Amino acid sequence: MELALKVDEVVGGESKALLRWLHAERDLRGRARMFMGGTQPPPPGSMGVPLEVVNVVLSNSIALGSLVTTLVAWRSSRPSPPPAVRIEVNGVPVTMDTDDPEVIRSLIEALRSADLGSDSGPDTSDSGSTTGT
Repeated sequence: MELALKVDEVVGGESKALLRWLHAERDLRGRARMFMGGTQPPPPGSMGVPLEVVNVVLSNSIALGSLVTTLVAWRSSRPSPPPAVRIEVNGVPVTMDTDDPEVIRSLIEALRSADLGSDSGPDTSDSGSTTGT
């Protein structure tokens, strides 16, 4: 399973901090490869810096739960409000901007469905967003 992680950054450096956090996570050792990808321009109308992409390759979809748990922990370690993390699998983006367990479960299900190439079910492009942005 290949994922692209993009952190909504205001000042920059958060993507590199996330990559360091992921490398330090014991539950991901041997189950995931993480590396910096390229940069992308900030979304239209945003005041942020260019988005750096953290690429993640998981050895299996079971490791997805560990990755998402690690992302929740990383977000909780950031200054308030924590940055949203956009996760993309097979062109299907979801946004993690909450730690609500039900939303996180839905996010994991959406990512697993995207990995299987399934296009059934509700639109998941903004599953974690509580603001609709």
